[in-house]
Amino acid sequence: MATQASNPTGPHLAQMVGNAFVEQYYHILHTSPDLVYRFYQDSSVRSRPGPDGKMAFVKTMDDINVVILSMDYKECKAEIKTIDAQDSYKGGVVGQVTGWLIVKDNVKRMFTQSFFLAPQDKGYFVLNDIFFRYVDESLFVAEPSHIPEHP
Repeated sequence: MATQASNPTGPHLAQMVGNAFVEQYYHILHTSPDLVYRFYQDSSVRSRPGPDGKMAFVKTMDDINVVILSMDYKECKAEIKTIDAQDSYKGGVVGQVTGWLIVKDNVKRMFTQSFFLAPQDKGYFVLNDIFFRYVDESLFVAEPSHIPEHP
């Protein structure tokens, strides 16, 4: 009988897939951003909040590549704090990443990334990606009187 460690299933497999994806994705993002588009397919959708806070959506591998290359990710470094993943629709994996993006002058910005990895013949591809949603850390420090009570 195989153990879960040697034959992971369910949430264990999803977490392993999520961890492996995040490790590869961020390594390539910072070392070879011109190759990141290969994680996607033409059916993929990638979105990121613009300076005005509105979500900007990009589809197709070519357009995703243009957006990725327009950002200077080689000059940044991501420190990943958490990776959460779970099984999803038709064998896919949904995941969320939190961490800090370190930009020029060692300025840290807290971010989240949410993604859906869809299965393909060999592995997965990123079907949906909400990328680098910056988080104002002060939003998480609330006075007890400001926390709504549940009915």
